[in-house]
Amino acid sequence: MSVAVQGRHLLFSRQPRAPWVWLMAVVTGLYLTVECGFNSRLLDVVGGMPDQAAVDGIEMYGRSLSGLAVALVFWPWVLKRAAASGRHPVATALLLGMLSLGIGSVVYVAELRLVDGVVDRSSAEQRYLATNLVALQNALVGHGVTLDELPLTPEQLNQPDGKTFLAVFPLLALSTHELDKTLHAQKPLILRAMAEQLHGGASVGYNQFLNAREQMIDRYNNGYVPASAAYQRSLDGIAGQQRSAWDKYISGLRRSGTDPDRLPPAYWPKARKQVQKLGVQVGGDWVPSDRAGFDRAVAQRVRGASEAGFHNGMAKRLEGGAAIPPGLDQRAFFSHPAVQQAWRKGLGYAHAGVTLPVELPPPAQAPQFFKRAIYDKVIAADVEELLRRYDAPSAAFADGGSQQELGRGQMRALAVPPIALGFSIVGALVHLIKLSLFLLQLASGRGFTYGLVKGLCVPLLAFGVLATFHDIATTDITAKPLYRYFEQRGALLGGDAPRWQGRAAMFFTRSVIHAEVPAYPVFEAARRYALGGYAFGYHPGARTAPASPPD
Repeated sequence: MSVAVQGRHLLFSRQPRAPWVWLMAVVTGLYLTVECGFNSRLLDVVGGMPDQAAVDGIEMYGRSLSGLAVALVFWPWVLKRAAASGRHPVATALLLGMLSLGIGSVVYVAELRLVDGVVDRSSAEQRYLATNLVALQNALVGHGVTLDELPLTPEQLNQPDGKTFLAVFPLLALSTHELDKTLHAQKPLILRAMAEQLHGGASVGYNQFLNAREQMIDRYNNGYVPASAAYQRSLDGIAGQQRSAWDKYISGLRRSGTDPDRLPPAYWPKARKQVQKLGVQVGGDWVPSDRAGFDRAVAQRVRGASEAGFHNGMAKRLEGGAAIPPGLDQRAFFSHPAVQQAWRKGLGYAHAGVTLPVELPPPAQAPQFFKRAIYDKVIAADVEELLRRYDAPSAAFADGGSQQELGRGQMRALAVPPIALGFSIVGALVHLIKLSLFLLQLASGRGFTYGLVKGLCVPLLAFGVLATFHDIATTDITAKPLYRYFEQRGALLGGDAPRWQGRAAMFFTRSVIHAEVPAYPVFEAARRYALGGYAFGYHPGARTAPASPPD
């Protein structure tokens, strides 16, 4: 028996097929398409070991979409009242725009504050663990390490369940008991895998080295050599400039009816000023008839101007180039510390003191030579630097500590993917349900009687749909012993007994991993075909040179 209030059913009743319902169906469908495309790209970002710029970019898109999602909740309220009052469509559009901008901005800032709050409230120990967990996550992405009780092949990690697991892995493992002791013995291997991934491997590193070598050779041939030749030509012209300057000086004196040998001492200061106006900076004790002193001043001027022009030009062509002297042959140029430093920095070899050679063995032997003489030393230096920072005492990761920035940054890297993924998949489910309800209203003329009831039911339905995936085993990852251990520890939230918040977090984490298996292909198809392959700012492989470990 149905419950009725004034002839209307409490949940569903007859609803008009009004134009605004058509509009909301179209807008919700468009939003859902973008949200699905974003969700698939978010997993691609997590599974591709992005740089910080890519993470920041995808986070910005996520906050913007969340703001739009919340704003769309209020659109029916505005549209129904606009239709009832006969408001002009332009006025309604302006109102919707301002409402969306205002609500979207609030939600955008709120999500930003949520992540900032997680980082600000984190302890030094949590930041230390986050730093090492993100390193382990990167090593898993780069296939440099495996988890003994959760072995995942590279193929599995490239699948939706593997990518989702990577997104939530640091958060899952954060509460693992004595995690640091478990990781300590493997830390050099983990950090080596991280360093290898940063550089792209020996093959990629070799190609980047060759490209940088060609660029440096071009700078030598087309930058340094012409500048050095111009400098030498300027020096070769000193004698001519000395004669020209002396002739101008003598001509000036003769127009005054005198010459250097007959000029009275009382006029010497005036003669010195006239010479200095010609650009010849003679000393205060210079005698007007002193041709040798005059020539030395001219030579000093020309040499100084030539050196300044040469060094300024080199500084523009090469970082630190102002320290390079003119006249070097190719071997001496490439051996110069300033050239080596700029070359290493461009390749991301900032922590290695290795000397980069311009001369290489035959092409068949060059790759192995590069790996042995350069690449392995670079990786070893990076691992040493990473160990110094990642193995620092946990107190160093507190605010004001030497590793504060590293700890805060890695804590953020730990928090952003699961938060963004959670908002994204819930937002997609909410708007899928909303779209279904709009289509139901258009098809049958029935819908929720009260907007408040709809506002409560729709998110509950979304969480209910997500919860059903908890027990639908679409992957074997969540059946592995290590994953179950992570779940047990995560439910404790660092305490001695399970907490409801921890249980809920672990419940929905499992649900999300299961749900992404069937959802990702659909979401990726929406991104590729409906959105024309829109990348949401992430372009894997776009980095032209590897990054050194952060300082």
